[in-house]
Amino acid sequence: MPKDLLLVAIFSAAYLSFALFALSQVRHWRVVFDKALPTQREVLLLRSLGILMLSISLALSLVRDGASFGSLLWITMIGVAALAVALTLAWRPRWLRPAGKLFSFTHPDTGRVNHKMNQVKG
Repeated sequence: MPKDLLLVAIFSAAYLSFALFALSQVRHWRVVFDKALPTQREVLLLRSLGILMLSISLALSLVRDGASFGSLLWITMIGVAALAVALTLAWRPRWLRPAGKLFSFTHPDTGRVNHKMNQVKG
């Protein structure tokens, strides 16, 4: 039973990792939150936490099955998790809102606009 729970934890960490990577991109952030844009600080935080969660999923897979099969399991899980995040973004992007709200410094639904990103250079 604990090995099954570790498998769920590996997938969950990988899924959250790719969800955070997706939310660090302006295009996906706009689809999920409509109005708000992430600040540079939020983008850095989302990407850093994505790397951390990906590392945690690797560590859990190595603990579960050792270096030889654990690394193979991890590569398979990150592929499945990336596909799951892509399908979530395509069909139900608002399901990623809790991840964005949990890891952003300000409330994403406030509608604030980052004027530097919308500025036309000329």
